[in-house]
Amino acid sequence: MAAIGLGKNLQARSGDDVVDLAGAYLAPGLVDLHNHGAMTHDFVAASADGNRQALAFHLEQGVTSMLATVMTESPRQMAAALELLARQAHQQELPPNLLGIHIEGPFLHPDKRGAHQLEHLRTPNLPQVEEFYRLCGSLLRILTLAPELPNGLEVCQFLAQRQVLPAIGHTKATLQEIRAAFAYGAHHFVHANNAVDWPIRKPREEGWLGTELMGMGTLLTHSAMSGEIIADGYHVPVEMIRLLIHQKGPLQLALVSDASSATGCQPGDYALGGLTIELRPGNLVLTKEVSPETGVRPMAGSATPLLQMVRNVVSWGYPLHDAIRMATLVPAQIIKQPRKGCLRVGHDADLIVLNPRLELQGVFVKGKSCFRSQEVPLCGS
Repeated sequence: MAAIGLGKNLQARSGDDVVDLAGAYLAPGLVDLHNHGAMTHDFVAASADGNRQALAFHLEQGVTSMLATVMTESPRQMAAALELLARQAHQQELPPNLLGIHIEGPFLHPDKRGAHQLEHLRTPNLPQVEEFYRLCGSLLRILTLAPELPNGLEVCQFLAQRQVLPAIGHTKATLQEIRAAFAYGAHHFVHANNAVDWPIRKPREEGWLGTELMGMGTLLTHSAMSGEIIADGYHVPVEMIRLLIHQKGPLQLALVSDASSATGCQPGDYALGGLTIELRPGNLVLTKEVSPETGVRPMAGSATPLLQMVRNVVSWGYPLHDAIRMATLVPAQIIKQPRKGCLRVGHDADLIVLNPRLELQGVFVKGKSCFRSQEVPLCGS
């Protein structure tokens, strides 16, 4: 971004295009750290056309930077998905909003697996992580794991040394186990409130009943730890979101879509991570199989685009600037992308235009228009 100005006296350089926002909002482009796909496609499925279509769908929803999230599958399938994404990115065959890759699994606690296939969950092992990194290289931004599993700290250390964020998720970790992982770079919780334990009462070795903070208690009481929220109205109750924002503040919480293959689709059955999922009216996504641990069907990501989650947060009474920051600046800071998520000279000109109803009117990536409605005319200079 070369310059920023306000008012009618803004002087454009010769040859520059001028966009008249006509009272609309200009905001940074949305940054989505956790996104499995859209339009029937799941990134782990390793489809070149599907990768393009899913990224393009989210770009048209205002997501100018996103991490294609590859979830638990067989080692061969995960490798194929990572290799394809990396090759398409290096050959510039993908829409410009691919910022990197997030691997969610397969090193997750079986009791907290959610919509991840039990048969493909594995104990953390460094050779497998080294292979993931070899396939992705600098595109790998996040790897989510349960750090309490054997070799979890070794994996966290390997990732942090390569500027990859080891994120905590699908976990039964205790306060002490999370503190140990934090020392090795794991400072972020994936989808807070989901697939992670709240404080519990348990007997102490000294013979009295104490409170173990577990994952959510640790997140809430440690200011240096960030978290992410799926604000679709299903994953986290509004009252719980109020608690999280009150305790952590909007600068420690990122909004994420956790978009599934059903995003942008009509109600029906779709595939996600080797499982069959159902999209119900109202954008609720469930697996088709009942969990033997809970007796209910787990949620399988969301079908709600990130911009709608921003609108949801505003509708729940929070200022627009806080909701926007939770979907732009905060996620960019979590993965140390200083050129993203902020309207500032020297940053990438990734921008969205919203009308007063928070409807999307324009999308720009590095200053180039990717979508513009008739409400945002190009005036010339």
